Amino acid sequence: MTTKMTRRAFASMALAAPLVIRSGTRLSAQTLREINYITPYGNSTVYAPDYVAITNGYFEEQGLKVNLIPGNGSSASVQQLRAGQVQIARTGGLDLIAALSTGNAPIRAFGTIAHTSTWWIISGADAPIETPEDFRGKTIGIVSAGGGSEKVIDILLAGAGVPKDEVTFQVVGNSPGSMDLIEMGRLDGFIGDMSVWAPLNDRGAPMHAMSLDPYMDVPGQVYFTTNEMLETDPDVCLAYMRAVKKAVQVIEADETGAASIEAMMPFAFPELDTPEAATLTLQAEKELWVARGDEGIGKIYPEAFAKGWEQMAAANLSDPDMDPSVAYTTAISDQL
Repeated sequence: MTTKMTRRAFASMALAAPLVIRSGTRLSAQTLREINYITPYGNSTVYAPDYVAITNGYFEEQGLKVNLIPGNGSSASVQQLRAGQVQIARTGGLDLIAALSTGNAPIRAFGTIAHTSTWWIISGADAPIETPEDFRGKTIGIVSAGGGSEKVIDILLAGAGVPKDEVTFQVVGNSPGSMDLIEMGRLDGFIGDMSVWAPLNDRGAPMHAMSLDPYMDVPGQVYFTTNEMLETDPDVCLAYMRAVKKAVQVIEADETGAASIEAMMPFAFPELDTPEAATLTLQAEKELWVARGDEGIGKIYPEAFAKGWEQMAAANLSDPDMDPSVAYTTAISDQL
């Protein structure tokens, strides 16, 4: 008897197959291996470990010459990885899982940089949004329609049993200026990342900031590459993560952040024009990188992917029939 296999079933079987990572020799610092790395979007203080590792020579210590390319979204990063134009990329854990569920992309995370969510729900101190249930009947600002910020809201609503049509959304971008819209009565709250929360918190804005950690387990940001790269050049991925881990440790030890900001200056992006604001973002981001202690820097934790996948499935953002282990490998980070 011949059994017809659906495209989804075939893709699930293929992705669920164990990924065999061949061991190889440590990269030689004498002959540098040149690779391209692409950020999730543009340049930002959020990517400080990558900048610091380049400027301070940590990649070269590991035998790598890294060309940093400002990205234009996770979809573009996946396309460039598959085309061989870049070798390593960074994205949100949510975006990685969504890409696997909807596009069957042959990619996996091999390291975690932000263990917890980079997002906050910010509302007025006099009318705080304290739980996802409080979204009901509210007008909420999001960064972009259909983007990662809206997907985060979808997960929160699904977990709280709040129908999405009971919430009004307004695209406002990712800026501290959205606080003005709350004060004007045009918004009840908005979602913003660390670069928004940090300056508002520093100036004592009359706000309530709701952490998403109790409601979302999916890793905030991960490094990923193609399955082919992991099979043929795992040493490149390990070398990258060793350099990033060292950069995180150096940034963590830099109490004022001054040396870290100075190391980022060669990249000359707008945030660095106001070093004080960049430093606030840097200090806040550090908490995400070391959320699981020094031993957890860069590591993949399977349970975070498993729980996060389940939460996304409840919001119809991931395929509930797929095995979450298709999203990651621990073979690299276990060697850090």
